[in-house]
Amino acid sequence: MKYIAEGSTITNRLLFLDGRVKADIMGGGGFYAYTALRMCTDDCLFVSSVGKDFDDFYGAWFENNHCSKEGLYFRVEKTEYNELKYFPDGSYIEYSIYGDQFTDEQLLAMRKEGIMYVPDQDPFVRENRSLKVEDVTCFMDDAKGLYTSKILTDETTEEFLKHKEGGCKIMWEIPSSALNDVKEVYGKGGIEALKHYLRAVDILSINRNECEFIFEVEDDGQILPLLKDLEIPVYYRVGTDGAYMVADHKEWFVPMISTVEKEKEIDPTGCGNSSTGAALWAWCEGYDPLMTCVIGNVVASYNVRQYGPYLDMSEEVREEMMTHAKNIYEKLKGNS
Repeated sequence: MKYIAEGSTITNRLLFLDGRVKADIMGGGGFYAYTALRMCTDDCLFVSSVGKDFDDFYGAWFENNHCSKEGLYFRVEKTEYNELKYFPDGSYIEYSIYGDQFTDEQLLAMRKEGIMYVPDQDPFVRENRSLKVEDVTCFMDDAKGLYTSKILTDETTEEFLKHKEGGCKIMWEIPSSALNDVKEVYGKGGIEALKHYLRAVDILSINRNECEFIFEVEDDGQILPLLKDLEIPVYYRVGTDGAYMVADHKEWFVPMISTVEKEKEIDPTGCGNSSTGAALWAWCEGYDPLMTCVIGNVVASYNVRQYGPYLDMSEEVREEMMTHAKNIYEKLKGNS
């Protein structure tokens, strides 16, 4: 496969303020990135550790869209399943349905601490829930691009470097579990230390909140020069404002794109992951930074139309998506 998305598969149950419940929603950062790749090309693979109940939630989507399951590792009984409880300010707390049940007071306390609750698991589940680096690198040798959110350790970095000899470009989307590590690296050695930490990464995906935490600044005008100093392409996501593509010490900005009426934009969950996956594909296919950023934003505009991923990955939808992207690109290019 030319393109690989590695990462989590997490089914969700959403608990809304008005009492509504949406259950069995397909999700997970790696899965959303894969759906973006699949919208752009048939030649892609999803690599993830899943439970034996995977088909109960994802089977129909995979079958309808003719997706390979070659990259799935069925090592545990249950696919991760989290409940998301929303609060009046728009924030939420996330926790596993297979653990303890919580009162609203407990959830509010957890939210204040920034806690995502995952119950203690027996050693077998802990060992097999996450992929080993070799579970991913075994697919890299013939690949053109890899999306990953694995934590970068000396071991994973060396393994990635070893398997990049065939030309595979790695886009790393910083997982929340690695933010403290990245901040510590930057705090101790500045940009040069961060560049060493990212030595296996060809393209970085990061959002505004993550940058504010790592660099301890609160303005895009301060963040963008720091990202340019990394001297690798960066897909910098700024929420509902849109996204930047940073490359060669330059920046290109694309405002948030809507391809349907606002009232048809249902749920933004996974839009960052999906736009990142699409940006990886576009960059590896040789599109310029502006078009790369446009394609990322346009694919996210499909993801926002429903709970979970867009359901139709047909050639007709791909052509429609690319038509939107080309039209928006020409308009933005003409205004620049």
